[in-house]
Amino acid sequence: MGSLLSFPAAAFPERFSATYTVTAGNMTIGQAEWSLVPTGNGHYQYDAVTFPKGALSLFYKSHRTEHSEWRYKGERIQPLIYRYNRGGKKDRKIEVVFDWEQGLVKNTAKGKTWQMPVPPNTLDKNVYVLALMHDLDRGRRNFEYPIADGGKLKNYRFSFVGEESLDTTLGGVKTVLIKRIRKTVARETTFWCAPKFSYLPVKVVHLEKDGTTITLRIKEFSE
Repeated sequence: MGSLLSFPAAAFPERFSATYTVTAGNMTIGQAEWSLVPTGNGHYQYDAVTFPKGALSLFYKSHRTEHSEWRYKGERIQPLIYRYNRGGKKDRKIEVVFDWEQGLVKNTAKGKTWQMPVPPNTLDKNVYVLALMHDLDRGRRNFEYPIADGGKLKNYRFSFVGEESLDTTLGGVKTVLIKRIRKTVARETTFWCAPKFSYLPVKVVHLEKDGTTITLRIKEFSE
């Protein structure tokens, strides 16, 4: 099979909607919905929503929503607002507001607000997926992003590890495999990004500390 790196990608989309099936082992536990829409004046909104499905939904009512508002700064994605909302018994809400004139982010959680300085290319923990797609589309294969995460500045590092053809509900798809590099090998995340869909991940596998494997597989996609 020829190198996938020579395959042209579709132009980075102005909008898209993708639905994923979420499994733990062989059990379907939820559904994830990712959506990108322009909101005018060069601004965009990106949402990632996960909620339980199947037998699990009968006793586990929690859902998770990550909401990002952002714009382009040159060729880079610049976040403006990030909101996290986890419903259910363990309700949790977080808001991160980026003040680029001051070079600060303001974090609000549990009714308290604090701030910290950040470098100009900092991302939130939601839009880094879009940044990964965008950089793959531009031909890059290794990445490092500073992320405002949990009131701290963290470095998310990714590396190209291979190519693979996948059978999906959308048909056969050629993908580029990108792995997040962590300090501990106990946790691992791998993305199968499809040039056909502007490098949108069509499969994501999370290996948790306890050995649980959570897999997202694309079910539907539209632009």
